[in-house]
Amino acid sequence: MSLNNRYSFPEVKLGPDFAKENLKNFKQLIDTALSFVVVSMPGVGVSSFLRYLSTQHFAHFIHIDLYDLPTLTQHEFYKLLLTELGGKSESKTDEQLLSESKEILKTLSQKWGKIVLIFSRFDQLKKEFDWNFLSNIQSLTTVFPGKIVLIFTSTKPLHEIASEALTGGNLNFYSEQVYFQPYSKDDLKKLLKIEPARPTSKGRLEKLVDLSGGHNQLLHILLRSQKEQPLLDNFVKMQLKELVDYLDYHQRKQLQKIALGKQVKEIDEYLSGVGLVKNSQIFTPLLAEYIKINLPVKLPVKEGKLFKLLKIHIGQTVTKEEIFANIWGADDGNATDWALDALIYRLRKHPFIKSHGYTIESQKKVGYTLIQT
Repeated sequence: MSLNNRYSFPEVKLGPDFAKENLKNFKQLIDTALSFVVVSMPGVGVSSFLRYLSTQHFAHFIHIDLYDLPTLTQHEFYKLLLTELGGKSESKTDEQLLSESKEILKTLSQKWGKIVLIFSRFDQLKKEFDWNFLSNIQSLTTVFPGKIVLIFTSTKPLHEIASEALTGGNLNFYSEQVYFQPYSKDDLKKLLKIEPARPTSKGRLEKLVDLSGGHNQLLHILLRSQKEQPLLDNFVKMQLKELVDYLDYHQRKQLQKIALGKQVKEIDEYLSGVGLVKNSQIFTPLLAEYIKINLPVKLPVKEGKLFKLLKIHIGQTVTKEEIFANIWGADDGNATDWALDALIYRLRKHPFIKSHGYTIESQKKVGYTLIQT
């Protein structure tokens, strides 16, 4: 691709009203020649916004997606950098690749008021981060001070994933960060028009957009799902699990409290910054429900199995046959109505059930339904 042409990403079709507040904030930083790290939750769709940014006219953008790296090494990074700048990267050392990249940037600096290098999914290379590598990247801005801006993306602040590499001048340079939050409903619908998605009714689309909480990848997974209850879909559960697993212990505990409706006096900066928590609520009820379902429950074995089965189907009747099959197994001679009645009684009386506002309703001769008040 010629560097004199704008990128022809599909995001160019999004129009001037897409993500206006984000675009305004990014432009302000670029105008002041301030490099920064964009921090977001996984899968929210920051890459789509950065491709959209690359199609703008107020600066000369060079978009470098680390997913294009054949292997996650410093050498392949330097090769990709030079290639995206229009140079030839074959059979060259890291030093040569970096030097030639700087020469091209020097030439471009004489033609453009601002040059912006976007390193999308930068944290994919985190195992390669060291002081010298990050310092070399920073040195790209010294080719023509005040003209070259670097934008990086990460699902965590860089000081958390590369603390040893962020010393000296690196600490100051990589300390500027911008949180990227989930999209508005209107912006999410605009993205949907340029991305392949399963056709659906207007009513269902509105419902799923609400459920997604502005998270682009979650919306696409919900659209593909054939389940009436999203939390029964394995891909939905995998996405929600990712949103919990990458957090640290303190952040997970805060989310658990919020999911249970408990008050948190001081919400973690990261949780509110990336939009996982907004107005003291988790950004999508699906994640709150997923967290509650998967909370560690101190119940005896059979009571625990029964609770989990009922919780997965909360609000729906689970038949006695399903319970027998899941708790005792099909051929267990102990699977009797008397044994089930006793198990239900013990579970109803357990302090955990009472403290979390659960009620187990009996559907005569059919099964049981778990309700949360």
